[in-house]
Amino acid sequence: MNKTTLSSLGLCATLLVPAISLAAAPSTAEVLGKLHNSNQHEIEMGKEAEKNGNTKAVKDFGKTLVKDHTEADKKTLALAKKEKIDIAANTPPMKNEMATIPAGPDFDSKFAQAMLEDHKKDIAEVTQARDSTDDAQLKKLLTEVLPTLKKHEEMAQKIIDGHVANK
Repeated sequence: MNKTTLSSLGLCATLLVPAISLAAAPSTAEVLGKLHNSNQHEIEMGKEAEKNGNTKAVKDFGKTLVKDHTEADKKTLALAKKEKIDIAANTPPMKNEMATIPAGPDFDSKFAQAMLEDHKKDIAEVTQARDSTDDAQLKKLLTEVLPTLKKHEEMAQKIIDGHVANK
């Protein structure tokens, strides 16, 4: 490579680094919108588990999801209001993949697997958002939410482990 090519590559790398950094740090509005969406999704999933769960563990997990995510959503909406963020404009559409699964053992295992995957993804996203935000109030909220998400991940794993042991 000649000196001009190396210089051009250095300039390109310098220009790309800020773009990557900006992409890695979603806005407070985006984070609150995603968090609200996730809370609403988990509340609906919890209600499905309470209604269609086959075991006490799944029904109890459903109640826990509804309670914990309702509480987290109140905090999310309060912060959005305080920061004058239109939460509806920043909330992606929600889907309920469990609505088509009938009650019974098949529901329990699919529900637990879905909750495990959802919470792993949520933990990663919340951790990344917490670590990249400069908004102290958002950082505080995300820090408060993480232990609950980890608890839900553990609950889902225990249900899965129970199903594996019973088969």
